[in-house]
Amino acid sequence: MKVIRAYVIRLYRRDASALAGVVEDVQSSRSAAFRSFAELAELLNGRRAFARRRATTTPSTSPDSRDIAPPSPHPPGAPTP
Repeated sequence: MKVIRAYVIRLYRRDASALAGVVEDVQSSRSAAFRSFAELAELLNGRRAFARRRATTTPSTSPDSRDIAPPSPHPPGAPTP
């Protein structure tokens, strides 16, 4: 039995003859960019692999996040009460 796959395809038209976009496999949440109809066909036919799924991080657990204090209501250099 053949498995039916579902995709979300976002098309971006750069000019009258150029096509680009992103295709996402709904089941695996993997996505891939394409720059032509031929590349899109390769992705949908399985001849080109989708990118590996990256682990999702939230801002609080991201290694780039920093604990930054909110801005002070007092101007810089002014004495604080």
